[in-house]
Amino acid sequence: MCIFERKVSAVNYKKWVFPDIDKEAVSAVAEECDLDPIVVLIAFSRGLYEPYEIEQFLGKEPEFSDPFDLSGMTEAVERINIALESNEKILIFGDYDCDGVTATAVLMKYLRYRGADVDYTIPDREKDGYGISIGAIDRAADSGVTLIITVDNGINAVKEIAHASELGIDVVVTDHHLSLGELPEAYAVVDPHLDEDCDWIFHDLCGAGAAFKLVCALEGRPCEEMLYEYADLVAIGTIADIVPLREENRIIVDVGIQMLNRRLNVGVKALMEVANVKYLTSGNAAFSLCPRINAAGRMANADIAVKLLLSESMEDAVYYAGCLDRLNAERQRIEQDIFLEACNTIEQKGYNHHRVIVVDGFNWHVGVIGIAASKLTEKYGKPCIVISKCGDKAVGSGRSIGDFSLFNALQSSADCMEKFGGHELAAGLTILEEKIPLLRNSLNNYAKSQPMTFAEVRPDCKIKPRAFSVDAAKALRAMEPYGAGNSVPLFAVMGSEITGIQPLAGGKHLRLRLRKEGYDYQALLFGMTVENFIYRVGDTVDLAVNIDINVYNNVECVSIIIKSMRYSGLDDETLVAELQQLEDLKADVLTAEDIAKITPIRDDIVLVFRYIRSRKTARREHIEVDLFGKLSLAKIEIALTALIELGIVTLVDGFYMLANFSGKADLESAPILKKLKLMREGEVVGD
Repeated sequence: MCIFERKVSAVNYKKWVFPDIDKEAVSAVAEECDLDPIVVLIAFSRGLYEPYEIEQFLGKEPEFSDPFDLSGMTEAVERINIALESNEKILIFGDYDCDGVTATAVLMKYLRYRGADVDYTIPDREKDGYGISIGAIDRAADSGVTLIITVDNGINAVKEIAHASELGIDVVVTDHHLSLGELPEAYAVVDPHLDEDCDWIFHDLCGAGAAFKLVCALEGRPCEEMLYEYADLVAIGTIADIVPLREENRIIVDVGIQMLNRRLNVGVKALMEVANVKYLTSGNAAFSLCPRINAAGRMANADIAVKLLLSESMEDAVYYAGCLDRLNAERQRIEQDIFLEACNTIEQKGYNHHRVIVVDGFNWHVGVIGIAASKLTEKYGKPCIVISKCGDKAVGSGRSIGDFSLFNALQSSADCMEKFGGHELAAGLTILEEKIPLLRNSLNNYAKSQPMTFAEVRPDCKIKPRAFSVDAAKALRAMEPYGAGNSVPLFAVMGSEITGIQPLAGGKHLRLRLRKEGYDYQALLFGMTVENFIYRVGDTVDLAVNIDINVYNNVECVSIIIKSMRYSGLDDETLVAELQQLEDLKADVLTAEDIAKITPIRDDIVLVFRYIRSRKTARREHIEVDLFGKLSLAKIEIALTALIELGIVTLVDGFYMLANFSGKADLESAPILKKLKLMREGEVVGD
């Protein structure tokens, strides 16, 4: 058991990473391209340095590679056209996430238009799991299906597609996932990642994008023309699947958002109404439409979402949209319950001190554990895996941060699991319940062999608040649509003094008044209460902010929204070294020499005591920041632990304060100091 039981804030450290930008080059390109310098500045931060690259990125003219350039497309079109001409029974096999749902809807819409005898099926997340299955193929054979078309899955379904072939069913695969090596022996396999050696092919399509390319090939019309019939559905899948919004994806989303705002699809119109979305952007689509569509596959069956997108009557659409809205609300409630239970378990058992947090619970809904893992990763700034136990086997979903590859970590612990899969930042697994502790230990041993990883903040550039203007915010609209690979511009304002803190919306949000170099400005911090805000009036902070335009009484003004903040002036190199030291202390892996260096002397403990006494109450963050440079984080932690153990200081609701203590304290009698002394002398190695 670890000798420390409380979560250490470590000044809520996140690694700020800045691009190296040549400002003179920015000015030259801005003049050459007749663009606002702030747009070119953001383009440079995204790796676009040449005028033609920037103009191509900002261009809105649709331009797509020929669908027939994709391997397998000719064979796919040939087989599907035969089925259409012969009136064969066709089954579309989709996936239960938003991308799979929209891909299914795209292909269903087109094949219905062609008069096909077509139906679709989507697996149940809990009963069937991901992808096409033997059981689904058997059911298709029993119903007379002779052609299956997969969308957003199938690239790795080697055994399943072989089984279909044995039953006389041809399979056309359309997918966008990476092959694990062996391709299925399907009639045709279409996946943009199979053509990585072709520079002219765009490889980062989502499942709906790949299905759209198939539709264009079947119709024999250019993608640029077909886009205006299908971009609304394809855009939703593209946004939801977090594929890079560049090149073809950027055009799909740009045109798709325009179509969605015209509300031509009655299903989307009904969904926008229940979500109370008046005007759609790529940003609010990701937080309003996509979660509701995803909720069907997470909480019930994704069939509801497909029916919504294919609805032709407003009455049907309103019904399905209402179902999705209720499922999403239920998903949010369950997700929050899992998150709070997981937090309680993590902090009670000291998992927050681990390099990789592995938390498990009974019967947690497998449809939402991935979202819970994302929230825990954000809260603790560490890779997190959430495991739901049900019977002998358990299912887990994990998320990571920075450069820590969760896939590599799981691969190092493969013997602990029944199966696993994923990539660097997200993964899933199946494990026997009895092996969860083994996995936890194995992953953390692996993590200790890697450099410490921190959550990152990546501002596009440093800027002074005087530069924020309505004109600048309007100029930045040229960079839209925003999403993966093209995030909303993030500006770093360094070294501002907090001059005021004002609660808003009944205390749910904050408005900060700030001053930098004599210039006063305001910024909003959403989802933060005064009670949980660690900073004080007079603190000097760095801010990472987005800017937008706010209209009040027909007057436009710039709105500055804080996305992240930190104390100014902390030495990152020293802080990282101290965080490493603190982690090693909590994990009981320090050498006797290391322990000697971080054990506080009497004067160190007295310094912490006097700090708390002078302020009546103090938060850990304030103690760490104000004493940084005088005491290491490890010494502060040990001093606080000793003061509490001796009854001199107490911790109440996150605040340290003096306890009712009288007499003279023998500091060396504190259990933590006695234990460290024994460890230093080699008599105790750790618990």
